[in-house]
Amino acid sequence: MDREERDEEEVTPACPRRRQLVSVIIPVYNAAATLGHQLKALKEQEFDGSWEIVAVDNQSADDSATVIRQYQQQMPQLRFVQATDKQTAAYARNVGARAAKGDVFLFCDADDVVAPGWLAAMADALEQHDFVAGTIDVALLNEGKVCPPKPQNYATKRNLHFLPFACGAVLGLSREAFERVGGFNEEAPIGEDVELSWRLQLQGYPLHPVPAALIHYRYRETQQAMWKQHVQYGEAHAYLYTQFAGHGMPRPSIKAVLHKYREMVTNLPLVLKGNAKVKEQLLRKTALCWGRVRGSLAHRTLYL
Repeated sequence: MDREERDEEEVTPACPRRRQLVSVIIPVYNAAATLGHQLKALKEQEFDGSWEIVAVDNQSADDSATVIRQYQQQMPQLRFVQATDKQTAAYARNVGARAAKGDVFLFCDADDVVAPGWLAAMADALEQHDFVAGTIDVALLNEGKVCPPKPQNYATKRNLHFLPFACGAVLGLSREAFERVGGFNEEAPIGEDVELSWRLQLQGYPLHPVPAALIHYRYRETQQAMWKQHVQYGEAHAYLYTQFAGHGMPRPSIKAVLHKYREMVTNLPLVLKGNAKVKEQLLRKTALCWGRVRGSLAHRTLYL
């Protein structure tokens, strides 16, 4: 072999993985009002590979099962699975993964809507990477609410000053990676997507952002529901600290905590004057702080 032939061999890129069977897994709990929008968006995806949808009904008390069965008549790749032992998103996702036939898993939620091209972009990324995250847009489904100015991908920045994560609504990974780390932690009270993301990265699976894989994310409809969600987020932060402090997850500094509380007090007069935008922001921040207090007590740690 002469030098020219050797040089050509050295620069030949590695072959990508073969095209894989893709399983889209959707945990469903009392989602009859929104699930049809998500299934319709999935039905309209253009993808030339093999794929299936595993809709996991997790003890729904509404007509979610009826919606799934109606769409099964139009979508032969849609499968209906029931998760009956307990009611948590982590459990439902694990049940879906066990029932799935695919080589790779894409997780999305029943109250969101995937954008055109989402499936193909995620599947293409998983031919090169074991762990990927799509991009979240909140503007389309949340008119009148406080929204970030542009789509967000949490795989591009550290979360809680530790590691990036893939939100459960936009998470994709290989079956091999999922099974190696044991799937979602069903003991996590909430934040199971962050917990899984961090375990994957600590076990050698880098997180790859997929900007082209866009999903339209839906906020909670009422202030009460938003308050409850953000309290749970705060509780999850304390739980995550108990699990990952030994791996380098830091506590917030005293200075940062004081600044946060001072900011809430400073914004209170604007809320009293009827500033809706500030009111919504203050609601989220206060709920998060209260959740961290509750979580610190529940998990016998200090994370404020």
